[in-house]
Amino acid sequence: MSSRFSLLILLAFSIFVLAACATNQPTARKVPEVLLGTDCGFDKLKCCVTSPACNYGQQCCVDPNDSARNYCSENCDCGANEEFCCAGNFCQGNAVCSNGICVACGDKDQSCCANEPGCSTGLVCQKNKCVACGSNGEPCCSGNSCLSQTGERSECLNDICVNCGFDGNPACATGDKCLPGQLLSGKTCERCGQANQPCCNAASGVGYGCDPAAGLKCQLGFCATEN
Repeated sequence: MSSRFSLLILLAFSIFVLAACATNQPTARKVPEVLLGTDCGFDKLKCCVTSPACNYGQQCCVDPNDSARNYCSENCDCGANEEFCCAGNFCQGNAVCSNGICVACGDKDQSCCANEPGCSTGLVCQKNKCVACGSNGEPCCSGNSCLSQTGERSECLNDICVNCGFDGNPACATGDKCLPGQLLSGKTCERCGQANQPCCNAASGVGYGCDPAAGLKCQLGFCATEN
């Protein structure tokens, strides 16, 4: 009888302990709802489908060229920079209509302006975008022109500027094939007249086979020090 009584006491104590532990367990905290970012109702974002369509008293402006497009703005003027294009895709000043929005034009990486030449100096319009031009590997500038630094030359081939006439580059297609101090060797131009370089000729434009100031003499087609 005492064993059974002891067992009942032990069981009752265990139930009490478990109940106490359960009572002391921290309750699950209700996480407040997180405000999600919105893609409507603010300046230059589309109008919301619920009221208000725009925040902070802004108006819902409809694209004059596409009634399915709209955005929120303080006013619904059109044609200025970063505004909807006016009817007929018209923009004011030098701005141009791009995807229904008037954008600045003419500078590097901007859209080409409607008026010729379309881009600022040193840029050319390519695929309706103003990009750098004139240097080696860049599009040719207006009039198929290319930029050339001292001792270098580029010419326009297939609408791209390529180096020619010097230091292992192909011979130029127009004018002198090689720059002064360069010798035509096959289809390329190589430096000439200095030590261990080919001897220059009349077409090299330097007036000597090997540089006399360096004490060089043409021997077997190459410039070497006189013995």
